[in-house]
Amino acid sequence: MRLSTSQFYQNNLNHITNKSGQASQQLDKLSSGVRVQTAADDPVAANSILNYKQELNKIARYQNNINLGENRLRREESILTSAENISQQAKELMLKANNGAYTPQEKAALADELNSRIDELLDLANSRDEFGDYIFAGFQTDIEPFVRDSNGSVSYQGDAGQRELAISDNVKVGLNHDGQLVFGQVPNPKGDFTVDYSGLEGGVREQGVMVEQAVINDATNVATAQPYTLTFSGSAGEVKVLVTDGEGNALLDKNGDPLTAQPYQPGESIEAGGLSITLTGEAKDKDKIILNANDTGDTGERGVFEILNRAKDWLSGEGNTASEQSEYADILDELDAVGGHFTRIRADTGIRLQRLDNQRETHADMTLTVDKVRGGMEDLDFAQAVGELNQTMVALQATQSVFGKLQGMSLFNYI
Repeated sequence: MRLSTSQFYQNNLNHITNKSGQASQQLDKLSSGVRVQTAADDPVAANSILNYKQELNKIARYQNNINLGENRLRREESILTSAENISQQAKELMLKANNGAYTPQEKAALADELNSRIDELLDLANSRDEFGDYIFAGFQTDIEPFVRDSNGSVSYQGDAGQRELAISDNVKVGLNHDGQLVFGQVPNPKGDFTVDYSGLEGGVREQGVMVEQAVINDATNVATAQPYTLTFSGSAGEVKVLVTDGEGNALLDKNGDPLTAQPYQPGESIEAGGLSITLTGEAKDKDKIILNANDTGDTGERGVFEILNRAKDWLSGEGNTASEQSEYADILDELDAVGGHFTRIRADTGIRLQRLDNQRETHADMTLTVDKVRGGMEDLDFAQAVGELNQTMVALQATQSVFGKLQGMSLFNYI
């Protein structure tokens, strides 16, 4: 087989060009530290590397969501802590106010201070996050959730929505508690009723009569039968109590018979008409207590601002009548319930924060594992790469040297 001079030159130039390109690629891989730069380098590994990178990008997005959720929840936790402190301050004011030596002016000053605490709590309830959205408005983040009217009553304008954020493929965490839950659903310490003590007779008592617990066991007729009235009769040591419905009819016992007035025993439960009522304290002849439920026959929850406004209204009275003292004891119980309610909501926020921390650690471990596997496929083995580059350079130099010598050969050199 004959080789022309042009073929000889072309073959050697192609060989030098290939070796030069191979050396260039190897230098590029050494500079980048990446073994698989294109799918042509290793098709099977390239597909796996792409999947691993997508998984790492997804984990990074979840980590960003976790950071965002943590910021939101820590802000809410701080607000709830402040709200809890305000409820405690309100109770301290009420404890301070129960002093018969205080003048009306001094009580008015305490009422002004309590009103200031209510203003602070309202500001907290209308707090915004870093994006300007209302935290406690549910899904209505652009609407101020709590509005106070001229009478001081506070109403909720938001909804019960809870915004959620994905922190893993199958895990979501709530970013907020709605305002109705936080500020409108304080468990009623009395049970299912609100209590009106205005019918108590005057006079100082060692411990005024009060409702310790009033719950609904059978709500069939509660909405239509209320308000219920507890009427006391008799002299000291022989006081009796009768429970009647809104029309003045005595409630029925478990046998379906109307109850008659029965001896009042503090601490003993009265079971009648689907109700269970427990009373404590000293009762007197002609005392009356009224129990009210809402239209659904249940007031198992109270509003924070409703409770605080009730406390403020109490400060405008004398505070030393039997009805006021019984109401005062109820207010203290309700303020304790407010503080406990804020604590429970804050604890739930803490549980969510702990869940974020746990998921962050899980993602961090998964990132290390996935990145290690990806690195094993994609990253360059520098020792091997340097060796291969040296071999390529030696081959290139040999080819160039041989080609230089061969292209200079001629028969004239031997004549």
